[in-house]
Amino acid sequence: MSKQLRLDVAQLTDVGRKRPHNEDNMAYVIPKDPQVMARKGALFIVADGMGGHAAGEVASEIAVDTVSYSYYQDDSEDVATSLLHAIKRANSLIHQRAAENMLRSGMGTTCVAAVLRGGVAYIANVGDSRAYLMRHGYAKQVSQDHSWVAEQVRAGLLTEDQARSHAQRNVITRCLGTQSEVDVDVFTEQLEEGDSLILCTDGLSGLVGDEELRVIVDQFVPQESVYHLVERANENGGPDNITAIVIRVQEVGWEPPSARYPVRVGGGPEIGGDAALLGRLPSTPLLSPMQTDGFRAPGVGFNNPTNPFFSPDTITAPQPAVKTGSSRKNRLFYPTALLLVFLVVAVIGSSLYLFLRMRGNIIDIDATLSAANVSIAQAQEDVNATPANPMNALQELTVARAKLVSIQNSSRNGSQNTQYTHLSSALTTTVKQAITSYNRLYNIASLPCVATASTGITAAITKYGNMAVFNDAAGKKQFYVLADDKQLHALNGQQLGNGIAVGGANTTVEAIATDGTRLIALVSLPDKGYQLSMLQPQNNSLRQVTTADVAAPTGYIPSFIALANNTVSVVLIQTGSTQPQIANYAIAGTGNGQHFNTPTKTMISISNTIVSVAALSIAQKTHLFFLLSTGLIQSLQLNNGASLIPGSVQISPSIPAPLAVSAANFTDVQNPVPTPASKVIPSLTALSVVGATQLVTGPKDLYIVAAGVNGVSPRILDLTVPSSTTGKAGGGVAPATDTTLYMTLTQQYAISLPTVKSVALDPKGTGFYMLALTGQNAATSQLVSVTLPLEKTCIS
Repeated sequence: MSKQLRLDVAQLTDVGRKRPHNEDNMAYVIPKDPQVMARKGALFIVADGMGGHAAGEVASEIAVDTVSYSYYQDDSEDVATSLLHAIKRANSLIHQRAAENMLRSGMGTTCVAAVLRGGVAYIANVGDSRAYLMRHGYAKQVSQDHSWVAEQVRAGLLTEDQARSHAQRNVITRCLGTQSEVDVDVFTEQLEEGDSLILCTDGLSGLVGDEELRVIVDQFVPQESVYHLVERANENGGPDNITAIVIRVQEVGWEPPSARYPVRVGGGPEIGGDAALLGRLPSTPLLSPMQTDGFRAPGVGFNNPTNPFFSPDTITAPQPAVKTGSSRKNRLFYPTALLLVFLVVAVIGSSLYLFLRMRGNIIDIDATLSAANVSIAQAQEDVNATPANPMNALQELTVARAKLVSIQNSSRNGSQNTQYTHLSSALTTTVKQAITSYNRLYNIASLPCVATASTGITAAITKYGNMAVFNDAAGKKQFYVLADDKQLHALNGQQLGNGIAVGGANTTVEAIATDGTRLIALVSLPDKGYQLSMLQPQNNSLRQVTTADVAAPTGYIPSFIALANNTVSVVLIQTGSTQPQIANYAIAGTGNGQHFNTPTKTMISISNTIVSVAALSIAQKTHLFFLLSTGLIQSLQLNNGASLIPGSVQISPSIPAPLAVSAANFTDVQNPVPTPASKVIPSLTALSVVGATQLVTGPKDLYIVAAGVNGVSPRILDLTVPSSTTGKAGGGVAPATDTTLYMTLTQQYAISLPTVKSVALDPKGTGFYMLALTGQNAATSQLVSVTLPLEKTCIS
């Protein structure tokens, strides 16, 4: 059986910080049919429109739709030829549309497209949108810019530094749509497992250097790296629309034996791949563009000056190349004949223009409604399938909504109005169904919901907010919060009590850990170092049972504590060091006779700054979990005698991000369709959560608290270790020779409140409590009680 190409893909477009509209467009198509995938491969395309709002956006959308559709309609297995024909077909259609409508005269777009088939990437480009290949710590620009400054650099007339600041750096010499024919460059690159490719507009490449692109793509998975790339371009000014597709090659497939590759011709620098400048081919009949099996994020255009050299408010927007007009031959006519000819031409021309414009609008609206209907029907089929495919449904609905929004202000006849209203209603209903299906498929619940109880808190809880929950001797729950004054406070109803002095006057509490019956506090003593204090609830307050000094090596500061299996682990950090020390204090005795034994100490090695630490008992052995600043979570089994380096935590499948909108909040076609921020990877992946802030453990569960980032709401993840000990995917603890820990996602909670401060487990194991801010004001907080299992009303 031949190997199949496996990819991890993410894409993102952003309007930037200066433009009022987005004229970029993007799409990718990964065929579901293995035979189509083996024969035609996966297609990716980015386009940067020009010519102003209602022109540039139209041009880039036509390019993306036409190339995506036409490439797969071509029966040829010659990828380069099929891709070339598809791009030329897009060029012809854009040029034709511009000729039909004076308002769109001169519209055009750049285009960079890639087809990945087997073990080869075929890359085609027109204009200055780019394709990069990242491999083994190096970045290479595969495509070749068609811009005036790039040509000057290749000719040796300008340096790279001069080109970046040149007055004509925005002038492109080749694009789709401005001429009836266009030359397309096609390149090929052999792929290796672990390669990454970027397709992007110059809104990204013009603001972020090649090396910085590589660092970001190498450091993060695609669904995270696209956000960081766009964020970096915006940080550098964001003067233009920003679009990027990031592709990670997980496994290389086999190329068909009949595969043909372009042969490099012409001058220019050798960049390591085969390339060919493929010239003009005869135009082929035009087909109506439509989206196939890909995810599309259409942009929104803007009004742009038509100055052929540069747009004054941007440094990166593509502009058409300057063309010189042909000379006119003057002819002499009698004044009367000249006037007559002028009047006749004006009348005929105006009538013809109005007729073509009206006819064109009717065709556009009917075709748009038809395309939206096809996408909605496909989405309904995906939602109702067994098993359901809500991710594909949401992608189809994104395309359908873009079609409907594009004609919402157009003049429509009665039949078109009826169809538009019907499709808008069908889209709204289907989006709600797809959101609910997505949440149920991936165990995503919304909090707070009607099945949860909430208590408002009037006291301010800002920087800190770690919380502990006990059962006292009478079985009554007591809540304690480590607030921003570094003091423990009892939470009584809506009020925080006064600070509880732990260890004496003028002390501060740096961290807390609990197992539901006792609380361990890491206390800073004025001029005396640090101390562990064991506390138990008594009469709505805390009683100190025992203490132990924490001896810190020079330069080290006790920063985190964790409790499991009657052992307290203190993690001491040295600024700038990647070797923290762990001091383990075993708890001996019972009741009032409990005490800390002399600690055992060990040094470990980590790769990044520690954000949070928690401990969990797995098969009667203590495992420490470390949340790093990158979002990566690692584990270390204490006293295993094998490794002083935390091992990987692996999860399968990967964790899907919650959708940005709930089914209840999606009301009509004016709302953007929520689309998954990442694709679910069915194979083992390292556990990493963007925005993670805190780790909390229960008897069997690891909870991860994550802040809202990149359009994803705050969330809480509940993970467990399966009972099996085979060390395979979904199999729990690995053999002793392996430091890997295998976990599965039990439930994910999407939080509708702005900020989650802390999570504490119910001592009886029946749920958990969430301390959250209800607004930007820290004085408006809420304690949410979550009883498990959740009612179905919370999963929608």
